[in-house]
Formats: sequence, structure tokens, C-alpha cells
Amino acid sequence: MASSATAAPPEAAEATANWETKTVASDEKDSKQLDVEIYRGGKLIARHHSSLLGTPGLYPLHSPSGLPLTRDYPMEEKGQYEKDDHHHHRSLWFTHGIVNEFDFWLDKPTPHTGYIVQTSLTKDESEDGVTLNTTNDWNDKDGKRVLSDQRRWTFTESQGDTVIDLDVRLKATDGDVVLGDTKEGTLGVRVAGSMKVDSKLGGTAQNAEGLKDGTAWGKKSSWVDYSGPIQQADSDEPTDWPTAGITMFYHPENPLPECYWHVRTYGLFAANPFGRQHFGQPEYEGVKIAEGEHLDLHFRIVLHDDGFDREKSAQHFADYSKTEPSF
Repeated sequence: MASSATAAPPEAAEATANWETKTVASDEKDSKQLDVEIYRGGKLIARHHSSLLGTPGLYPLHSPSGLPLTRDYPMEEKGQYEKDDHHHHRSLWFTHGIVNEFDFWLDKPTPHTGYIVQTSLTKDESEDGVTLNTTNDWNDKDGKRVLSDQRRWTFTESQGDTVIDLDVRLKATDGDVVLGDTKEGTLGVRVAGSMKVDSKLGGTAQNAEGLKDGTAWGKKSSWVDYSGPIQQADSDEPTDWPTAGITMFYHPENPLPECYWHVRTYGLFAANPFGRQHFGQPEYEGVKIAEGEHLDLHFRIVLHDDGFDREKSAQHFADYSKTEPSF
């Protein structure tokens, strides 16, 4: 069944077996779109925001048992282990730092700052999961479109974990587009403060090749996992806190075969198929999408309870590698 999220009344809920969605009014006054909350087994997994302080994204993001996996700042006041840095790091989001001469990654207002505006959202539901389909315009500061995209978020379950597939079609609707060579991109996550390596509570980032924490920064890999303890309000002892994590995967059939990772011990990790020069590779001129053409990219995000499990992550990647991208 397909439905338009813009037409449903706030707080309308639809359930299919283990999955439930709820359309809710956006937190941002000027947004004409509604947000969508996704539940599995009665627990909130994620909320898709039409505008997460200026760009579409997912917040909060919870493990299957309901543990919060991304930091609250800047959507909420910063927590004990969070810092009020990198205002553009908003839970989970998709942008890029060089699109022609515009920057959609940073959010400092300049003549070259870009903004992503959601233009439509529909949702499809079944017993197996939930799919959100959105369209978005990448506009300059004056509202002139530079690029448009189509996104498909598919929420399912595998090995007891929550699986989110993100398929993105970048479309050069208004002239040629060049996505430039920069570390500032592209599919980003900012983990919960207690999870980050720098909190020294046991958090760790590891990639498919076994590189860990700071050594994983700027390296080419098919996937990266960031796991650690999740702070609990009823306990001051970190050793008593449960662990959970997020693993991001880059589909092997992507047209750009190499993905480098912007992994930081302060809690950021981002999959970036466009960056080279900042990651120790020869600089290049970026990726050009000719007017009227498009570029498709495919990612998988796995939300898991417990700590990092290399064997399980490898199996997730093997399973993902066998899937056909949705477009």
C-alpha cells in the first residue's frame, strides 16, 4: 500500500505486523512536509525529518532494543559526553561539500552555502518492512536549483538487526554538475557521545580490513562499524551500560568502485566515494554528471545491539552484495 505522507493527518498511525509508521508534524515551522516515525515491534527505530535543521535526515536512530545511537546535539541540548561542535553533524544525513561551487556539507551562511529542500515523500508498507521515497532539491542561497535527487529508504530486519538501505539517484536537472574532491561528505553519522572513541569508555571504530579508530580514517573499505557503550540515566557506572552500534556498507556494484571513509575518534564516520586528495590519494577533478543524466549510489546501514562482531558484519556485507539495487 502506498500513501502520501503530506496528505496524512499528524499522528496518523498505520501498522503492518511487526512494523508501524506514524506521520507527525515537522518540528520546523516553515516545513510544508510531514515527518515519518518508523517503529519495529513497538519500539521507535528512526524518525525521518523532512528538514533536520536545514537538510533531510534521520533522528533519533535507535538500536533494535531501543538504545539511542546518535548524538542529540544540535537538535537537542548536548549530553554529558557530547560537545557542541560541528553543528552540521546531524545524526544521519546525506550531503556533499563541493557541488559545482556550492557547499552542502557545512552550514555556515556564505554566498556558496547550499540547502537541501525535500519536495515530496511517500511511504510503502508491508509485513517485511517500510520504504520511504523522497525527492529533494539542492538549492543555492537564492533558492535556485543546482541538483535534484531521489532517495529510497528501506527498513527491514536481518540477523536480529535493523537494516536500512539507502538508494540515492543524483540528477543533473539544471545543467552539468560536478561533485568535487573533498573529505567533506557524503553519507554521515555522528554517534552518541558515550560511544565515541574519545570518551575512553570502550567505543571503537573498525573497518573491513581490521583498521581501528584513527587508523581507519581516510582508508578505502567496503564497510565501517562504530560501536560502544550507551549511557543510561539510571546508572553512573559506564561498565554497567549496554553496548550497541552502527555499521555502514558501500554496495560493490556502485558505479564509483572505491569508497573512502571520513572516520573520526570524536564520533563522526562518513562514507565518501568522491574524496581523494584529503585521504592521501592523487587529486582529481571530481565526478561529472552531464545535464539530463544521473548517478546512482547505494548504501546499507545496520543498527545492532551488543558490541562489534566482525563475523556478523562480514555476513551482512555478503548478504548485501547479493542484493540488486532498487534503481
